[in-house]
Amino acid sequence: MSFAQNMQTVLEKLLIPDKLRAEYTKDAEEIQNYVIDELKRVDDKFADVFDGLSLGGSYLDRVKLDVPDEFDMHMKLDFGFDITPKPIDSGFIYLEADCVVLQPQRVHRVRLQEWLRVAFHKVFKSTQTLATSAGRVYQLSYTNEGYGCAHTIVANSGSRSISFDLVPAIEFTGRQWPLASPPVSAEVRKNWNWFAIPQQKKGKNRSKTTFMVCAPHWEREMMKDSDNLKNVLRLMKGLRDAHARQLPHLSSYMLKTVLLHRIETVDWERDLGTLLVEMWSHLVNHLRAGRLEFFLDKDHNVFSRMNQGEIKKCLLYSENLLQKLRLAQINGSYMHLANIFLIN
Repeated sequence: MSFAQNMQTVLEKLLIPDKLRAEYTKDAEEIQNYVIDELKRVDDKFADVFDGLSLGGSYLDRVKLDVPDEFDMHMKLDFGFDITPKPIDSGFIYLEADCVVLQPQRVHRVRLQEWLRVAFHKVFKSTQTLATSAGRVYQLSYTNEGYGCAHTIVANSGSRSISFDLVPAIEFTGRQWPLASPPVSAEVRKNWNWFAIPQQKKGKNRSKTTFMVCAPHWEREMMKDSDNLKNVLRLMKGLRDAHARQLPHLSSYMLKTVLLHRIETVDWERDLGTLLVEMWSHLVNHLRAGRLEFFLDKDHNVFSRMNQGEIKKCLLYSENLLQKLRLAQINGSYMHLANIFLIN
């Protein structure tokens, strides 16, 4: 078979059966609904301001390879007063809340997270057990606790484990976008909202009131109808997952960002093999430069979440994988390609 045919076979082996995917998704919905209902029960304020969950990450983009056992959820909060996003730089903003008589006050990121942490601890002060409609019994635990960005819930049932990163989010319309015009169509910005999420800004300005912009639905819409783009992203994620220990903190979002920057300039109708080698080589170039611009704000370096040692390790191993991919492209061996992805 050709390199392109071999790559298609690899992709098919990376995907999971729809039945198993549906089982996880059903359980996950029941678990997340249970957690939110409990938060409402223990905290009246949360019950008042909670405005729904919005899916993010690989599952929103429909590029999840393995079973859907990790969910990124934006936990929308509406406090009932006007909030105005004010730009700082590098994708970061302040949120000015018009809730006082004399002057606006900034939404305090740290206090917001502390309030939510107390509510979660009220729910999880004792072991939480949930039996789903399918008969599986899950033990629930609370981790991460919002000290970074997400409040993480882990649900275990035998060998099955499902985790949820619940990220507090303030929702805004496209008209309220506070930064320079992003590379997103006017129609997408009109039809889909964006979020401000609690995130500390690195460097000298360590204000406790910084938030970061986030627009997963804009990114999803921009990737629609791009032929092989999503399949290339799936393959890049599969390659990363197979060598995760050698590619520390190389996140799915980083891989997606490499592709987002090239949506308009790449012919996505080409075969998967050619596209994968090309996109992986772009990843290597970004790692070599130590810079990957945030899709929504070019002043922010997505690689800033890694230290220099991690970037160097990712670079060296990514270069090694690129050489192996090019060799597999030349020799046309399926076994060679399967060995790179660590599949049978």
